[in-house]
Amino acid sequence: MTDYRFVLGLLVQGYAYRQIEAMAGCSHRAIARARRVVDEEGWTTREQVDALSLEDIDRLFTDGRKSVVEEFVPVDIEKVVAARLGRNKPPLKVLWARYLETEISAGARFYGYERFCQIVAEHVRVNDLTLPIAHVPAHTMQVDWAGTQMQLTDPVTRQTTRVSVFVASLPFSGMVFAYGCLDEKQPAWLDAHRHAFEYFAGVTQVVVPDNASTASNQISRTDKAREVNSSYAEFLEYYGTAAVPTRSYKPRDKGNVEAGVKVVTNWVIHYLADRVFVSLDDLNAAVAVQVDMINDRTPFRGEQRSRRDWFTELEQGELIPLPASRWEPVIWRKAKVHRDWHIQLDTIKYSVPSRFAGLGVDVRIIGEQIDVLSGGEIIATHQQGPRRNGYVTDPEHAPAHAESVSGLWTRGYFLRQAAKVGPGTVAALTRLLDGKVIEAQGYRSCMNILDLGKRGSRVLLEQACRQLVDEDPHRQISYNAVKHRITALRAGLDARPSTTTEAGVVITSPTGIGAPGRRDTSRAHLAGAMAFSLDALRSAGDQAGGGQ
Repeated sequence: MTDYRFVLGLLVQGYAYRQIEAMAGCSHRAIARARRVVDEEGWTTREQVDALSLEDIDRLFTDGRKSVVEEFVPVDIEKVVAARLGRNKPPLKVLWARYLETEISAGARFYGYERFCQIVAEHVRVNDLTLPIAHVPAHTMQVDWAGTQMQLTDPVTRQTTRVSVFVASLPFSGMVFAYGCLDEKQPAWLDAHRHAFEYFAGVTQVVVPDNASTASNQISRTDKAREVNSSYAEFLEYYGTAAVPTRSYKPRDKGNVEAGVKVVTNWVIHYLADRVFVSLDDLNAAVAVQVDMINDRTPFRGEQRSRRDWFTELEQGELIPLPASRWEPVIWRKAKVHRDWHIQLDTIKYSVPSRFAGLGVDVRIIGEQIDVLSGGEIIATHQQGPRRNGYVTDPEHAPAHAESVSGLWTRGYFLRQAAKVGPGTVAALTRLLDGKVIEAQGYRSCMNILDLGKRGSRVLLEQACRQLVDEDPHRQISYNAVKHRITALRAGLDARPSTTTEAGVVITSPTGIGAPGRRDTSRAHLAGAMAFSLDALRSAGDQAGGGQ
């Protein structure tokens, strides 16, 4: 059945016949009939069409082929409205079934279900039983995820990856924003908000999300009340706004973004469904073009101006300005300052003033900036190190007389410990320390190398260091290089040393090097039990005495 009120509204707004056919799902003949009515009545605005009652619509579009019934059973509209109020309201289908049970007089008939719904809807509209929300410029931004997803396609394997579409809307002006994300987790949720703020070039006083866990958490299992997620609240606080999540099962609390999701689904997601995207950047570039088309389209709200016109004229100047720098996630960690006045984050070492050696500190990571705090005050600031296992050192953090400091963790201390192992180890540690821009950067590697001798064999450590030093005079010594060389030496010793090659050369273990408790018995010739008898031992002793 054609919704003539909707068709009349589209005609007075200037839509073409083909557009109305697609939007209203009606025939060309029905639109032409509605056009004749508009011309005859002289209507020019949407308000004139909205003022029409159902009786007016029936009078203007009476179908002569239908049989006219003199009397219909009246609908007890007050009873229907009362039943629809409250929490446990029955559907209109049930109320219509109850209506069919009403006693009727001869010659009367019941309204059909569709006409029954129209009568109820008309009563609600005329009596203004719904309370429209009066939106204030720059007060609210409503956000949600679109239910329909987009996808990326790998150009080689043709495998697809789902992309969730974030939607934000400004209820006052109707401006919408959409952005594709690979998931709906907290980082993507916050990053999409940031893009929305930057698209609108400002921030509203309140952000209204739904009750997803990225926005709010249930206070307790026994209490339905929820509180804003701490990470979400911290992010919004940076932009000078706050979140007010909707009530559970109250979609009207964010009805504007629900409508925005429908618009984005139709004119962005479905419109781009036939295009193949291989990267998220390409997808979001296409989404941005469609979003601009939606915001620039006219007419809007029955006027010859777009969403962007409403926004530019009445709302943009009321938004909270963006902060000077973009928000970046803040990560807090704890660390201990080692005796080389460096802390370690992952595999990279960062220096702090030497007077804090041995103390615990707090580390704040904002993007690529690393702040080290002690007692709530920043004592060192660095940019994230570019290389794994590297050092980021500020020379001003070094002790005033690093070379002359006595005790542990000095060049002299490590070389004295290396001398207990052998000259090869001394040479290796000397080259390691000489290769550092700041000598203290090599202290921890020296300690780790010396620990290899404690866990295994000092002989193996000495041999490994000697080989590394002799192989290449320009080679940089590192803990990993020494460790791998010891592993190779130990693997060679685990094999039996009596293997004979084709040339007849017998490979034996180096003198003094071997696993504890093992010896070469490949050439041993064992005598029988008589060789250990008392007579044999006495004769061996006499022979030894006679030889003297």
